Amino acid sequence: MFMGRVNSINLYKHGISRTYLNLDDAGNCFVAGNCGCYIPSDFDQELAKLEQCLRGLQATLETPYDALFIARKRTVLRQEGIRLLTFLIDPEEVTIQ
Repeated sequence: MFMGRVNSINLYKHGISRTYLNLDDAGNCFVAGNCGCYIPSDFDQELAKLEQCLRGLQATLETPYDALFIARKRTVLRQEGIRLLTFLIDPEEVTIQ
């Protein structure tokens, strides 16, 4: 998911792992540092961290974050005693002139 852009760095959050991969327009990788600063990092190392996190969740980079995955995740959370609160937002169509 594209989460935003800070200081010319695009912030992407993986739907399953909820971890970030931060890349500039040239594909250079960064990690968040103190005080909102971003520090250059190695892309392969950050991708390996993401893949390791996914393995812990029994997923891979190819695992789709779809309705089936979300339903399985909710079932596992309920079995572990974690209660979920879901909000359904029905946006209104608004025209601003």
